[in-house]
Amino acid sequence: KEEIVERNRRKSSNMNKLSGGKSIWNIPYRAYYMSCNLDHVLYGKQNSTDEEKEDDSYRFAKEYRNKIPEFIQFISDSDFSVNGNFKESWDFIRKDKHSLERHTNFGLALKNSEENNL
Repeated sequence: KEEIVERNRRKSSNMNKLSGGKSIWNIPYRAYYMSCNLDHVLYGKQNSTDEEKEDDSYRFAKEYRNKIPEFIQFISDSDFSVNGNFKESWDFIRKDKHSLERHTNFGLALKNSEENNL
């Protein structure tokens, strides 16, 4: 149990540093999150087997491969999407047990890239 607590404390500390930063060695970056994990956010599933992950990823890719605007809307405007500004989205995930729930702020990255024609 102590090892898990220490691992989680270390991960939290690292993410606090990364989410508050703007560059590493003068290279700009932003850290986004999908909690509890990618499968949870995209498919509403936790603890998927490797086979389920592969099947789900193929279905997901097939659904959105030629529908970029639809994917951006899905990831940005679903019940798991955390919007607002970047700092507010990180404040939200740190509060209470939101990091264990189904949330992501990745839509902010896509909206910003769309707005900046990236």
